Amino acid sequence: MKKNMSSALLRNCLLAVALIGTWGCKTAEDGNAIIGYVEGEYIYISSPQTGLITSTTFELGDIVSRGDTLFALENELETLMYEEARGRTAQARAQAENLYTGARPEELAALDAKLQEAKAQLTLAQAEYDRKYPLVEKEILAAAEGDALIAALTRAKASVRSAEEAITVAKLGGRDAAKTAAEATEASAIAALRQTEWKLNRRIVRATVPGAVEMVFHRQGEFVSTGAPVLAILPPDNIKVRFFVSQELVSTIQLGQTVQFKPDGIGEAVSATVSFIAKEAEFTPPVIYSKDARQKLVFMVEAHLPQGVSLRPGLPVDVTLK
Repeated sequence: MKKNMSSALLRNCLLAVALIGTWGCKTAEDGNAIIGYVEGEYIYISSPQTGLITSTTFELGDIVSRGDTLFALENELETLMYEEARGRTAQARAQAENLYTGARPEELAALDAKLQEAKAQLTLAQAEYDRKYPLVEKEILAAAEGDALIAALTRAKASVRSAEEAITVAKLGGRDAAKTAAEATEASAIAALRQTEWKLNRRIVRATVPGAVEMVFHRQGEFVSTGAPVLAILPPDNIKVRFFVSQELVSTIQLGQTVQFKPDGIGEAVSATVSFIAKEAEFTPPVIYSKDARQKLVFMVEAHLPQGVSLRPGLPVDVTLK
């Protein structure tokens, strides 16, 4: 926060200097440089979830690469939720497979034994019928005994059919409605597992961009809430030159134009490419829009540095237009 306030104060101071400097500034050939400064656009790495910071792997000024681990949050609860979701997924998958595979081999073996027993009873009933029923027809045996033989044979045949149908049903999978319900349950369990896995993985925060650690807001042992910045990284491509020009000069500057700037402490000038020109003017209040006051209006211009040039944000520079 202090660094942001300092940056804003620096900008206001340089803006005031630019207001004075640009009034008399015409072109680069006049030898009048435009006052500017180096600006950095920081990437704030925030906590994606609420929790206690259990470890950090960075220090102020460290250079990090994309994907490097920066800090970790406590994850005991998320780990338990993930293990529970894994168990529910395994249960749902087993139930779905059970509907598709039918009975187990041991169950089929038991049903087959019942079928063999029913066939044996049928053979015995058929033999008994074949042996005694002719005697009933010759009226040697009573008619009631003939009825008993027919009933026994019919019952034995029904037992065989029942055992065969039981085996057929056991080999079949579940009904279509049951299969659909099992598949939906499994899909829901997998989605819940992925959600808990995502939350667990988010307890470890990695760098999204390469750069230098410029600001640290929270450290190991501190409790952070969701969205709270923990550190700020300054990528090398996010450093640029910012300066202000008068309303007379702004019309002479175009996007993509090359400008020269000379930082303090560096002997040779460096080239930069104009990447932004403000559409609205800035001024230092109080301003009355009179003919004289219009000379105080300035426009902000930004220029990106070439590859390999690294300067510290806040460094004053002198800019000349080519």
